[in-house]
Amino acid sequence: MITAAAFAALAATGALLRWTARLRAGTTRRAAMGTFVVNLAGAFALGLLVGAQPDAAVVTAVGVGGLGSLTTFSTMVNDVVALAESPRRGDAAVYLATTLVGGVALADLGLRLTG
Repeated sequence: MITAAAFAALAATGALLRWTARLRAGTTRRAAMGTFVVNLAGAFALGLLVGAQPDAAVVTAVGVGGLGSLTTFSTMVNDVVALAESPRRGDAAVYLATTLVGGVALADLGLRLTG
């Protein structure tokens, strides 16, 4: 059984990893790439996790707690807005489309590899 403490620890770890990726990236454009990478990695990892069909408590703690805090829809949307307000507005549409399509594709790949 996964405890609330394990859930909280995984959530904190995921959030710190995401924050570190953005911090290391630097500029708005590069920070968006940090978010992009963690979102795609998290989608793939979630596909692997769910495909492995572990106990529901493990999916909740690792999937929702850890991977849910690693990946972030709100930061992605913030990145889209920042890119749309930049001189290279088209980057926002490319970023959004590749994040959505890539995330679904990588989650599917994870499911297929373990399912």
